[in-house]
This record gives sequence, structure tokens and C-alpha cells, in this order.
Amino acid sequence: MPRGFNEQEKARIKQILLEEGKILFSRFGLKKTSINELAKAASIAPGSFYTFYQSKEELFFEIMEKEEEIIKSQFLDFDMTKEHDPKQAMKDLLLQAFANLERNTLFSQLFLENNYEAILRKLPQEKLESHFKLDSNAADLIVNKWKEKGLIREIDSEVLAGLFRALFTISLHKEEIGEEVYPQTLELLVHFIVEGLANNEGDE
Repeated sequence: MPRGFNEQEKARIKQILLEEGKILFSRFGLKKTSINELAKAASIAPGSFYTFYQSKEELFFEIMEKEEEIIKSQFLDFDMTKEHDPKQAMKDLLLQAFANLERNTLFSQLFLENNYEAILRKLPQEKLESHFKLDSNAADLIVNKWKEKGLIREIDSEVLAGLFRALFTISLHKEEIGEEVYPQTLELLVHFIVEGLANNEGDE
């Protein structure tokens, strides 16, 4: 039976699991990384892993959330009003976010061997709902900031969060889209989305 941990030990072990999990998942992938390996990296018994996470997929998802926070902060920190062409700056920001995602080994794991579906199956419902709420909160901050600067029209933040999720899942369908036309398709899709979101009152 796994021994109990005090709160300080729990915080320390969870941090180790997040750090070592990121390394192991990046190196070996979700499917080939075992709970035994994750527990060993954190110097705990395999059974103790379940004190912190219900599955390795839940740990993977939490690591992914932290990676997403970096991307969200880029959107919040970027001041498009300083750009000569704010709409083009918005398009460039989205395309750059895509490029960063595709270079990220962890994100690429989502699109291999049905990992995305496996994560959704194993993830506790409350965890998924919490994630969507975080997405909506971040989208709300972005929407309010861009609205205040007159960059985008009125749009519900939850709808914008859903739009961004839909946009970023396009990478799941490269093969169906056609890998040879995927870059141009993505660029055109981003163009249409930004043109649809933009406040065009000041345009000629």
C-alpha cells in the first residue's frame, strides 16, 4: 500500500512528475512511457503515482496545459496596436503559434497513434471541463484587450475559445487535407478567421 505524503512532499513530488514527465514523454512518447518509469523518475512506488494522477494521460494533459499557458501569454503580451498593420500582425501571431506548436515534441505526440482520443477517454470529466473554462477565461482576457483597442468586433469569449480550439485541431487532419497543400490551407484559413474577427470600421 502506498505510504502517505505530507503536503510539502506532495507538492515536491508533483513538480518532479511534471518536470520528468515532460522529459520522458518528449523522448519516448505517451504510449511508450510507463507509469513505472514516471514513478521511478520521481522516486516513488508505482502505486503512489495514483495519489497524484488517475492515469499517465492525465499527467500528460496537465503538462500540455502548462505548455499552452506559454502560448496564451504570447497572445496577451503582444501589442498589435504598435504594428503598422494590426490585422497582418494578428495573422502572423496565429501562424507563429502554429509553428511553435509543430516544433513542440509534446504537441506532436497528440497527433500520433490516436493519442488525442486516448487522452480524452482517460481524462476525468471535471478536468476537461476545467480546461475549457481556462480556455474561455484566457479568451475572455484576449477578447477584452483586443476590443478595448478596437481591433476586433463583438464576439463571445467562449465562442472565440471554441474557434481557436477548432483552428488548432486542424493539425490532426493533415493527411485528409493533403500535406502538400496544408501550409497554404492553414494560411488561408487564418486569413479568413482574422478578417472575420477584425473590426473593419476604420477600413476604407
